[in-house]
Amino acid sequence: METSSSSAEETRAGWSAVLELVRLTGAHHVITRHGRAAAVLVPSDWHAKAGGKLDDTITAQVAARGLGMLVDRAQAGQHVAVTYRGGAGAVAVPPEWHTQVVAPRPE
Repeated sequence: METSSSSAEETRAGWSAVLELVRLTGAHHVITRHGRAAAVLVPSDWHAKAGGKLDDTITAQVAARGLGMLVDRAQAGQHVAVTYRGGAGAVAVPPEWHTQVVAPRPE
């Protein structure tokens, strides 16, 4: 699984490229604030397979204009889907949830 990261400001400036990376390649993108993970964008299908439950859905345009709100919601524990042209795009999830899901399972 490819993982990239950028600050909230960098993510806002390059929103289209970040969403495209997650949506088309299946990469996971960590959004940081003050040097710490604040939210992780994951592909919608990966989120569903991982057993994630959605709290809300917003459009990519709303997310781009209100990226701070999207990150705030993920930090508060919410899973927010971001649609792209009416279809599945990505899901912003809390970093703690993402870490638990991708952690190796003891055998």
